Amino acid sequence: MRGSKHALPATIVGLALAAGFLLPATAEAKKKTAATSDFTSDVIANLTRVGKRLVSLAEATPADKFSWRPTDQVRRVSEVYMHVVGANDVIPFLLGAAPPKGVTIPDQPFDLSPKLEAEVTSKDEVIARLRESFDYAVGAIKAISPSDLDAESTAFGSPQSKRALVLVLLSHAHEHLGQSIAYARSVGVVPPWNAPKEAGSGGN
Repeated sequence: MRGSKHALPATIVGLALAAGFLLPATAEAKKKTAATSDFTSDVIANLTRVGKRLVSLAEATPADKFSWRPTDQVRRVSEVYMHVVGANDVIPFLLGAAPPKGVTIPDQPFDLSPKLEAEVTSKDEVIARLRESFDYAVGAIKAISPSDLDAESTAFGSPQSKRALVLVLLSHAHEHLGQSIAYARSVGVVPPWNAPKEAGSGGN
């Protein structure tokens, strides 16, 4: 039993050293999980907001203006909205979500958008699909586990995280909200959220 009197202190020292390394790591892991949760919550809140604005703008636009476009080289009003629907359906699919109910994703996923733009043109149908697509996209983001956000994807031909794809989805919706506001203004439609202050403020 020679040296046994040193065994217990050595064990205690070892445990203390291990705890010193483990506690910061655990705290760091919790901090990272909280940050990821905050990221997801912020994206969902923002995507929900931009979705509601696009839907309300589409609702405020007369049905006969859904075929309007500023030049022959760009999308019609209905096509812009359905282009958003296409991205909302495809990007979550690329993130690992099951396709939306009743939607078949082509072998080349981004072929879906032109197909939808050509087939869905009436105001009522466009609005219904727009609303459904945002509900689907929000649900898909909610279902992504925090650890999976950092997983690598090559959806756009180069390595990037799934977190980056989530941001592409969000920025894409904002891009086309801006375009849709410009289209609406061009045909005399005031964005509904701006109407109460329109008499002098003139913002977006």
